[in-house]
Amino acid sequence: MLPFAAWLSWLIPIVGSVFAPAIFRLGKKAGETYPVIITSISAIFSLSMVPSVWGGKVIEEKIKWIPLPDGSWIEAGVLADPLSVLFASIASFLGTLIILYSIGYMEHEEGLPRYYFFMLFFVGAMVGLVLSNNLLQTYIFWEIVGLCSYALIGFWYRRPSAAHAGIKAFVTTRVGDVVFLIGILLLYISLGTFSMREVSIGLEELLSKDPGAQGFVITCMLLIFGGAMGKSAQFPLHVWLPDAMEGPTPVSALIHAATMVKAGVYLVARTAFTIVPLESFGKILTPWYETIAIIGAVTAFLAATMGLVMNDIKRVVAYSTISQLGLMFAALGLASELGWFSSQFHVLSHSIFKALLFLSAGAVIHVVHTNDIDRMGGLARKMPLTFIASLFGALALSGIPPFSGFFSKDLIIEAALEISNAVIYLLIVLTSILTVTYIMRWIYKIFLASSNPESSHAHEAPKVMTIPLLILAALSLLVGFFEEPFTSYFGLHHHFKPSLLTYATSAAILIFGLLLAYAFYLSATLRGAPLINPVSIRTSGLGSALHKLLVNRYYVDHVYYKVFVDGTLWFSSKVRRYIEEKVIDGFNYALARVTQSFIQAFRYLQTGSSNINISAYALGIAILLVIFLILLFGGLRI
Repeated sequence: MLPFAAWLSWLIPIVGSVFAPAIFRLGKKAGETYPVIITSISAIFSLSMVPSVWGGKVIEEKIKWIPLPDGSWIEAGVLADPLSVLFASIASFLGTLIILYSIGYMEHEEGLPRYYFFMLFFVGAMVGLVLSNNLLQTYIFWEIVGLCSYALIGFWYRRPSAAHAGIKAFVTTRVGDVVFLIGILLLYISLGTFSMREVSIGLEELLSKDPGAQGFVITCMLLIFGGAMGKSAQFPLHVWLPDAMEGPTPVSALIHAATMVKAGVYLVARTAFTIVPLESFGKILTPWYETIAIIGAVTAFLAATMGLVMNDIKRVVAYSTISQLGLMFAALGLASELGWFSSQFHVLSHSIFKALLFLSAGAVIHVVHTNDIDRMGGLARKMPLTFIASLFGALALSGIPPFSGFFSKDLIIEAALEISNAVIYLLIVLTSILTVTYIMRWIYKIFLASSNPESSHAHEAPKVMTIPLLILAALSLLVGFFEEPFTSYFGLHHHFKPSLLTYATSAAILIFGLLLAYAFYLSATLRGAPLINPVSIRTSGLGSALHKLLVNRYYVDHVYYKVFVDGTLWFSSKVRRYIEEKVIDGFNYALARVTQSFIQAFRYLQTGSSNINISAYALGIAILLVIFLILLFGGLRI
């Protein structure tokens, strides 16, 4: 491990972000090269920690941070272990590729110093978040990540939709953040520490002394999970993520593949790995695990259904992210070593192929200048490298061997079978079938369908954009073969092998998913028209109602706007009318009238005549003199 790697891997991009705008004064090329160098250095420091934590080793370093009245200190620190180093390496390595890609994608945009400042700050905050050894430090980075996402989603703030999307992301995730903070404070009040390892010891001692504290522990863990739901866009806090596509495509890739949405998965994985490890708290926290599994599986299925009908090239991939995050949470909620490991293996594979899909989408947008996949088509011949990269990403997402998603998703299926949870298993299977269908629809409409005028002049993106695509495409093909080394990296005692039933399930998923994709879309490449026309389905009675439901995203957004936007406006108007106008304003006006009457009553004492004024003055002096004499002679008698 390089010296101070656990500190410098996040300090370098955070401190370096401050100088990004100044570097642009040296020239545009220098300003674009600088952030690539900074994130590359961060990635080198992060990756250098891999050998040091291999096999489950833990490195923790602390420094004094905040003094307390009793003379003790709240300590800041870093916790380098296989989990934190995995996420730090993903954030910094993919961050480097995405920022390199940005040089081409953002070439003609204004506000580049601001863009690269927040991109560096974003990467540094995520690396700092996962390497923090205490909950307070984690929360500070947690909020910085939220701030950066708000600024980058709304980067084109002159567009009302982009500004609104940034605010929506900020407000929605704040709900989870407040809940997370309450959980942290409850633990601190009860245990007197923010340190994750000390919290774990404290909770174990608390439960050994008072078994009735189980409810308190479950409550705290659910509150922490609430924070994860917001950041990782789990139902019903998922509504911000599709609208976040209003930001530049590299921002979308960074949020989905390397930073913000992975923070929630990391938080739950860290909680189950360090704060309430399965071997010590497994049975006690059964309701916590079940909640995570159910919310994750339901989110995965609902998002996959919505991905079927979206026509924005990035929104399809965004709903895919929500769905895949749901699978990760479902696996974590299975309360097994295999479930935990499969979720983290899927984090690795998903980070790579999701970055690949977003950057491929950006390469297409960069040349066709539209996000509507119905206005694309025929790009396979005009953009062959982008097509191959996109296809690799789609095959990995679909779980088609030998691509990475096949290995990680099969382990999630195996974990669901291992604990015999039929509901979770069924939702994972249905989600996986729909995943194959919607991503093949995406491939067909962009690359294989008949060409449209918008795509007639398409060409390959610049090399600075295609090189990251090729690197990610190669990794999407190769990462799945590192399952056994990945097991050893975490120090797990045995390697996991899917059963024959898992392989049969996986085969059935691919067959059904590809058959649906072929019937509705891919068959048109061979026959000139699809076997089943999707237009006829969505214009039929039941199909029309279902399509309307999915296009309107189950009306969750509609309900939120009605309740929280329209409802707030209605309530505030009532408050203004009855409280402000009738009570507050009424009191003020009544006070003014009383004051006015008082003044009117005494105004006639002032006549403006100097004779009367002098007489009154003399009378006053005479009265004061009499009072003085009475007091004087009264005092002498005493």
